This record gives sequence, C-alpha cells and structure tokens, in this order.
Amino acid sequence: MPRLSQLLTNSLKPRAKKTINRPSSLLGSISPFSRNRVSAAAGALPAGQPSPGSATVPQAGDLDEILGINLRNSIIAKYNPRWAIEEARDKVAAKVALNAGGVVTTGTIRVISSYGDLLEFDPVRDLPQSWAIKPARGSQGDGILLALRREGSNWFKGSGTRLTPADVMNHVRRIVDGGFSGDAAAEDAALIEPLIRADPRITRLVPEGLPDVRVISLREHPLMAMMRIPTKASDGKANLHQRAIGAAVDIDTGIITRAMCVGEELTHHPDSGALLIGFEVPEWDRVLDMSAKCSAAIGLGYLGVDIILDENDGPMILEVNAHPGIEIQNINQKGLRRAMALAGERFD
Repeated sequence: MPRLSQLLTNSLKPRAKKTINRPSSLLGSISPFSRNRVSAAAGALPAGQPSPGSATVPQAGDLDEILGINLRNSIIAKYNPRWAIEEARDKVAAKVALNAGGVVTTGTIRVISSYGDLLEFDPVRDLPQSWAIKPARGSQGDGILLALRREGSNWFKGSGTRLTPADVMNHVRRIVDGGFSGDAAAEDAALIEPLIRADPRITRLVPEGLPDVRVISLREHPLMAMMRIPTKASDGKANLHQRAIGAAVDIDTGIITRAMCVGEELTHHPDSGALLIGFEVPEWDRVLDMSAKCSAAIGLGYLGVDIILDENDGPMILEVNAHPGIEIQNINQKGLRRAMALAGERFD
C-alpha cells in the first residue's frame, strides 16, 4: 500500500460538564500508559452508542487509516463546542481554565488588555531580564517577541537586535489594537510571560530556539505525537512551515523514530549535527498525563496540546489548539483515524 506522504480574564463562561467516553474493551490495543489510566477511570458509554469493541479498526498502512481534513472537521464539530473553541483560542482564558483543571502552564508576568493597562505599563519597571510577549489571540507564532537578556534599560533578542522601551511599547500597543489577532477582532490582549529555558537534555539537539511537543488527543486519550525542533533556517522557531524539523515521537515510549524537514527525511539535526533518531523525550509519562488532562479542563474533545520542557519546572502546557492540523500523520507515517478507532471512536 502507498505510504502516507504528504490569565487572566475577569470572568469565564460557565462550562457545561462534558461526557467523557472511557472505553474498557480496547485496553490491550493502546499504550501501557493509556491502558493504566483508562483502567482506573473506565465507565459506561453514553446511552445509544455502540460498544467501541464493535468498531472497525483500519489496518496499519491502509489508506483508510488516514484522517482527512473533512473528517477532521466533522470530529471537531462533534466534540468541540463553540465556547470551548473560543476559550482555547484566547491564551489568557485558556490558562485560567487549564490551571483550574490542575494542569501546569507557563507562568504569567502581566496581561495588558486595554489602553488603560497600557498607560500603567512601564517596561523598564515591569519587565524582568528575559521575557516573551505574545498576543492572546494570535496564531502561527505571529506577534511573539522574545528578549533573552537585559542591559540597562534595553533588552536583546537572540539575534542580538536591541529592543528599547519604545520598541516594547509599540509592539504591545499593536497587539492590543488587534494587529495579530488573525480575524476581524477589534482588540486583543498582550500576554507577558517569563522566557522559557529548555531542559538541557533537549538543548543538546538544537543550537537555538525552544523545541516543543505536539500531542493530538481524543478526549483523555493521547493518539499521536511529534516534536517540533527549531533550526537556524526557521529563525529559532518551532514552526514546520518555516523549516523547523518535525520528529515523530512513539506514543508508548517517547522515542523519536523519524524526522523530516520540508519533505526531506533526516537522521541528524542540520545545524548541531546531533542524532535525532532514537532520542528519548524526557519525562514522557508526565507529558502524556498533562495531555490527557487538558480535554476535561478546557472542554475540547479533540485537541492538539503543545508542551514545552522547562529546565527547572519540567513539562508545561504552552497552548491548546482546537483545530490541530493533520501534518502529524505525514511525520509519523501513521494515520490518526486508526488511532482514534483504537481509542473507541466510531466512523459510520
């Protein structure tokens, strides 16, 4: 058969309790981690739904194991209510929901959501040595500004570019004006966070930038994972569309099994020369556990969870995506549809 190619807001909307399917008849087909978790929390399926044991599971390598974009959209419509999608899209509201659900997220220095907040904000007084400023409703990394160090009243980016207090104020003002919101929204909020320092076990792979792990989950079941590893060509960003590396991570073991960059298969990092294949992502069970908790915390049944590993605090949620892409299948050379069927999803 062919291979697979290609913070704080004043109030939150009340979140309805979401029914979580916990199939118990497929425990031998999922990872040991997931099997233990499902065994501990197994319950009945909603009334009227057939047992997941009667579902047809596509075979590995078959074309029908692939989750296409139309089917993905149907799954999103089925499992992700509009209010939860909106909450996930707003990084500030998402943090509140995740923290309330016992999920560890990156820290917060300040949230600037109005012109009144801007008038009270003094970068020299309020910002630490290093930080990240991002739009609450941004996407694809747009509008993110990073400072790695401070000298006097100025900061410096990884490239060595100086950032003056005026530069910082102008960037924050542009965020609040909605310049990076990606839609017709008239306003946004600037979320200021401490700069994450990557776990040294990961930094040996990459000369600059912050790698992250994307886990696709169906309810509380992690289905598929990849690590996104920055390169010099990606300007230190973990963005596959900007020439970062996509590395398939085995969902059971946390070991990298395959790596690609813009369609080219790799075994080593092109800049550091570090061997990628066989690298084991640190604290993998914690990564999976955090991914599993996000669904109930934020109300999404199908989601992409982005996790970073901090040198001091370990795994932390960077953000949650209500419309995760399907490129992860190309990286893993496996289909999400089959993984979803093994987790109990029916495709009629």
